[in-house]
Amino acid sequence: MVPELTSELTGPDQTVFSQEALSRPLPFADILALDQLAAAAWAAPESEIHDGWLFRHAAGVSRRANSVAPFPLSEDIPLDELLVQVEAYYRARGLPPRFQISPAACPPGLDDLLAERGYEIESGVTIMIAEADKLARAESTHNVSITGTAPPGWWDLYIDGYQRDARDIAARAQELPVFAAVTADDGRTDAIGLGVAGGNWLAVFGMFTRPDCRGRGMGAAIIRALAGFTVARNGFGLYLQVENENLHARRLYEKLGFRDVYGYHYRTLWTAT
Repeated sequence: MVPELTSELTGPDQTVFSQEALSRPLPFADILALDQLAAAAWAAPESEIHDGWLFRHAAGVSRRANSVAPFPLSEDIPLDELLVQVEAYYRARGLPPRFQISPAACPPGLDDLLAERGYEIESGVTIMIAEADKLARAESTHNVSITGTAPPGWWDLYIDGYQRDARDIAARAQELPVFAAVTADDGRTDAIGLGVAGGNWLAVFGMFTRPDCRGRGMGAAIIRALAGFTVARNGFGLYLQVENENLHARRLYEKLGFRDVYGYHYRTLWTAT
């Protein structure tokens, strides 16, 4: 049985990422709210707030969970001092200091400051959103299970596809995750997706289909099933993050009705300052 999910999740400034976002460009407040929802959905096992910035550590599993989310500063602190804290935090954990930089990164000009300090750009990502009701209306040729715990074979396929184990991250989502799967008659898991609700939105992560099963519409079926799950709980939107070079995934999401709303990249300091 799928657990009930709470209906509201707001950021520190009480901004709610609203339904109107489906039909208009996103202002700063909505971008910040969506960044905060995503940070809560993909929560690092270790996280600390330093003067408003969120330091995240997950033993190197995914860049997002091992980077700073530069949310609005809680006080007027010298940036050089805060950057020293960032760099010491990640060096102590054997990782390069890294920032996730979106249009809501604070303070303004942070990206340029990091570039001057020697941080290099890596891994551009696009955020896409879609209306859950429209996605859920389309018929699917595959049966998709959605459960509150990962079914047998789900994590095996995830680890095989992504070459990493994100169980600790999924377990710490601030809203309960749900696991979508297409399973063959012999019990083999052929395609998977992870959904995490926040407010009236559902984040989509971990989409993967076995190479020998691709081209059969399993990924689309999982997205539509997650959309139906969202609508059943009075949600209205899905969002996901796709790397810019993953053209196949981008084409699939565009065909389903997702649209680009903004992008982010990482700034990483590979050498000690």
